[in-house]
Amino acid sequence: MAKELTVREMARMGGIARAKAHTKAALRAWGRQGGRPPRFNAKAFARLEALLRQGKSQGECAKVLGVSLRTIGRAVARMKASDDHF
Repeated sequence: MAKELTVREMARMGGIARAKAHTKAALRAWGRQGGRPPRFNAKAFARLEALLRQGKSQGECAKVLGVSLRTIGRAVARMKASDDHF
């Protein structure tokens, strides 16, 4: 009868396979990146700025860009704080 693997054992095996497939430096760089990639990138910031300059509301911008109103609010706050915009 075949031994069933625990979740911890399966995860460990995945880490070993990943370690064998990549160099230590590549794994370290990948680990530093971490997290989820941003949905609202530089291109979206530029588009948001253009929409706001056209007089669109934050709600309209959220619909056009396909993100939440809260995301737009955070982006606008970042834009105002950076002094590069507005």
